[in-house]
Amino acid sequence: MRPLMIALGSWNEDERRASLRRSYKTAEISVITLNGSDIGWMQVSERDTDYNLAQIQLLDEHCGNGIGTHLIGDLIGRAQREGKTVSLSAIRTNRAIKLYERLGFRVIDPDATPIIDMVWGDGGS
Repeated sequence: MRPLMIALGSWNEDERRASLRRSYKTAEISVITLNGSDIGWMQVSERDTDYNLAQIQLLDEHCGNGIGTHLIGDLIGRAQREGKTVSLSAIRTNRAIKLYERLGFRVIDPDATPIIDMVWGDGGS
């Protein structure tokens, strides 16, 4: 996140640390493993009508191999079976936005910056 926010001139270390402390909930965290090695983590908050993908982080060497697609696809499948939406926020310049759009997410407010909110379902799927 830091390099993307710095490039947009929007990085504030204290603010980001405080935000992470507020939003990080151990019970919602899953460690992503591949062949016995930890390669990332994912945080999903369940709400009444929505799953919020609060974080998905993979080590750079594992990006682009379909792991994120698989994990988010599983979350979408679960939401679909339960009649829920999936929401997330992303830095406008994050390359993962193309993945989210390919999976059926839509941007809620195209003018928002530097962070945009996206949703799958409820007309967006």
